[in-house]
Amino acid sequence: GLIVVSILAFSMTGFSREAEEIHFGTMPTYSAAIYATGIEKGFFKKAGVTVELTVFRSARDRDAAATAGQLDGFMTDIMGAVNLNVKGFPFIITSREHDDFGVMAGPGVDRSSSRIPTVGISENTVIEYIVDTFVDQELKKVNILAVPDRMGALLGGKLDYGVFPQPFMGIIIGNGGKPVVTTAAKEFHPVVVVFEKQFIKNHKGSIEAFYDGYIKAVKYMQVTDFSQYQSVLVKHGLATEKTVSRYRIPVSRYGLNPLSEKNFNHITQWMQKNGLLKQDVDISSVSSTEFMK
Repeated sequence: GLIVVSILAFSMTGFSREAEEIHFGTMPTYSAAIYATGIEKGFFKKAGVTVELTVFRSARDRDAAATAGQLDGFMTDIMGAVNLNVKGFPFIITSREHDDFGVMAGPGVDRSSSRIPTVGISENTVIEYIVDTFVDQELKKVNILAVPDRMGALLGGKLDYGVFPQPFMGIIIGNGGKPVVTTAAKEFHPVVVVFEKQFIKNHKGSIEAFYDGYIKAVKYMQVTDFSQYQSVLVKHGLATEKTVSRYRIPVSRYGLNPLSEKNFNHITQWMQKNGLLKQDVDISSVSSTEFMK
């Protein structure tokens, strides 16, 4: 049986193709577990590509690496991708991820207070967009760039509310905080995968192999107990030995999905309204559906 399988695998990827390298960047979100699993369980290699994963602690560091030509592809959000394209760095959105963001209430927040409550955000980012779009009460925005610092301010009672991705939402709930609104519940999916335009042109087969490995990693995660692969998150710095067992990765929601045109249009309109975007950006100029199987 094994021999047949390996012949099939070869015939699908072509005998002689060397596994090309993709330098891929990500933030330490839940969905980044897909890339770590794909690497450590050999799904990318089997598909015919080597993925070198770099986990960044801030979007600024990731974008600096991208604009310096160190990344072929990476995980970002719609706003970040649009900004890079406008600045002359053509990174094309090829798919979207399922990553949840929540507006979280701190453990001791007094909702009956008459003063205007504070909310911790990151200015001019998708985090601020979430507050403007999904929260209907008046809030005083406090700009705290680093997510761990924002969480510390919320849990320490210095903020009433804050906007966070996972795994921070889960940590906050574990410390007595509560979600007020979550983006997944609103069908809002801002997190996307991008590849450099020239790289797509020259290495289409590598990106097809990347997505082939990606789909296989997702399927593996959906049928495998988390304890069997949680160590890959620790290895890639997506979790610590101490925190990983508390992660609740929503694998049933994972899969290969295209960018939502509705989400894209909403975000670009918000950017224009807030003076962050001076021109119209057509979705077809910054995204592609060619890798949707």
